[in-house]
Amino acid sequence: MPATPGREEVAVLVLGLAAALFAAAANAGAALLEAMATRRHTRAAGVVTSPLYLSGLLLDIFGWVLTVLALRYMPIVAVQAIVSGQVVITVIASHWVFDTPLRRIDLAAAAANVLGLAFLVGSSRTGELPETGPGATIAILVVLVALTAVGITTAVRSRRAVPTAFIAGLAFGGTAVAVRLVDLDGPVAEVARTVVTDPVAYALLGYAVLGLALYTVALARGTVGPVVAVLAVTETLAPGLLGLVLLGDGIREGWAWAFVLGLVLSLGGVVVLARSPAQASLAGDDGVARPPLKRL
Repeated sequence: MPATPGREEVAVLVLGLAAALFAAAANAGAALLEAMATRRHTRAAGVVTSPLYLSGLLLDIFGWVLTVLALRYMPIVAVQAIVSGQVVITVIASHWVFDTPLRRIDLAAAAANVLGLAFLVGSSRTGELPETGPGATIAILVVLVALTAVGITTAVRSRRAVPTAFIAGLAFGGTAVAVRLVDLDGPVAEVARTVVTDPVAYALLGYAVLGLALYTVALARGTVGPVVAVLAVTETLAPGLLGLVLLGDGIREGWAWAFVLGLVLSLGGVVVLARSPAQASLAGDDGVARPPLKRL
């Protein structure tokens, strides 16, 4: 018989789930606002000073904060899968905002993603973080240095977008692992002191900056579909598996089938939607220059 979660565990799960869902919505809203800004201005200076773009940037930051909160209460693999599901929101929303085409397969992929996320959330659990010691800190810093070296080399020497997107996904996954390792419990003053003095907090920032830089390079060199698909799968699976093996995450007894099915459905839906014409139009990869907005 599958294990039944207790009331306290359910409350924690609901808090983490709400944070992850709002993070996905915030990231999707940010993408739409930033797309509007790029379609209204022809110069970069006009884009970055646009109220639409600045609002999108604030939403991005808000979404990141909510993701950090969700990672404190939910398994890494579930949070990363939910946040990557922002592609579902952007594809459907861009149909209404930019009048981009919405295929039947897009609707099917969106439904598969939602169903998969339900299976993932229901089957996974977060346990106590094992005692990691200084070894974990050293490991996460060493991996950051190695990823930075490999990422910069790949970005400079390779003209292909997918390898760069893969390393960007690993970097974003590193932020999820770092969040789990940083001690953010206790009074505000104590948390602030930890953030300033803990090397893992600086590693978290380093992973985020590296991931963003490499993702930008990948988008500049390839079409948005493959880049987003590779990024979503990598930033979900790599830290998710690490969370299951080393960081206290787990699968409920008797729910392994639901976990695997949920992972396949949720990531499969994201991969399909990442290659949607709506997603390409949102990123400006459809060859249509600054189309008029359908709705404001």
